[in-house]
Amino acid sequence: MVEIKKNIRSLLGAKSKHSDVTVTPANWLTMLRLALVPAFIYCFLFSGKLSLEITSTFIFIIAAITDLIDGILARRRGEITPFGNFMDPLADKLLVLSGFWVIWIREDFNGFIVLALVWIILISIREIGLTIMRVLAISGGSSLVTSGWGKLKTTVQLTTLIFTLLALNVRDILLLYHIDTPIFKGVGFLILVNILFFLSAMSSLISGGLYLKGALTKKGNTD
Repeated sequence: MVEIKKNIRSLLGAKSKHSDVTVTPANWLTMLRLALVPAFIYCFLFSGKLSLEITSTFIFIIAAITDLIDGILARRRGEITPFGNFMDPLADKLLVLSGFWVIWIREDFNGFIVLALVWIILISIREIGLTIMRVLAISGGSSLVTSGWGKLKTTVQLTTLIFTLLALNVRDILLLYHIDTPIFKGVGFLILVNILFFLSAMSSLISGGLYLKGALTKKGNTD
């Protein structure tokens, strides 16, 4: 039992100045982000209440902020851990995919519903594929390091989702007070959302392609 606890703490932590292993602040933030994902999904998709819908947006924004802070903390404190290397990008993927899918499930995209679905499927394939590659890399004794394109992809996706969630909140607040909102009913809004989804999909595919190229090149150099 002592050995199991030691292994778990080694996975979650990094050596401190006193050479003991402690759970790092960055990893606590990663675990918080994982816990916020189901809370976001419930508040946005299943509550049916405007107050909880707005709450879901704040939950998503807080989760996105933890993504920024935990990376800064890990680098500044020099506390890079196996748990963080795997779970931090996994938490990002779960947050992003939950955001795209719940919006698509709940909202009426009218004639653009299939188009929006295409972008989300492409994003999902990329995220699931990269997760599989990361698992294989770890099992092979190496790792996938997040690149500049990967960080840009995450920024584009989170910006898209936060903008869309806030826009939906504004629309529903105005509807609650019986204020006509043609801007949200017109084709222009749906086109804008699809353009943002498209940019998220393209950044996903480009960064995923670069990861795959790097992995194949590395494998070729090793064999």
